[in-house]
Amino acid sequence: SFGLAPAEPLRVPSPLMPGQNVTVTLRCDTSGGVQKMEPLTNLQVAIKNDLDVFYFACVVPLLVFFHESGQMEKREFLDMWKEIPEQNEQQFVIQNTQNLSADAICAKLQQNNVMTVARRSVEGQELLYHSIKYTNNIFVLSELKIHQGSTALTLSLKSRHVPAVANMNEMFQLILSN
Repeated sequence: SFGLAPAEPLRVPSPLMPGQNVTVTLRCDTSGGVQKMEPLTNLQVAIKNDLDVFYFACVVPLLVFFHESGQMEKREFLDMWKEIPEQNEQQFVIQNTQNLSADAICAKLQQNNVMTVARRSVEGQELLYHSIKYTNNIFVLSELKIHQGSTALTLSLKSRHVPAVANMNEMFQLILSN
């Protein structure tokens, strides 16, 4: 769905003897062909060697596609939030297993290209607003409610493109748990 493709040929040291292991890194970019995948970040891979071509699929973590240029201005965020239809909003409860402060949550999210747009306190709750921009220029907006005295966080997500929100709650949970 994101056009993930090798940015360079795979280079494996040769000869690779039977039973031998080698670790290689393959630099990728999002300039490949785009097609609808299920799940959204499913990656189909083919590797050719002297004997045959081997095919497999793997799921790429969604946060790999969060672009570093996802920061929005408050006004832009608010306008987009209001413009996105109510039916495009999804809510989840995620856990703050490490009992992180609002500052620590924002720092962890920022390290993963989830950009803090605004913060405010309302009736014992801290509200954090974030923007995420995928490599294909689709935005996802979030509101994260920190309930005082609880490890439960309420995550509200909105996007003009509903499929872009799929599994986003799992990415927030993964980021905050590590």
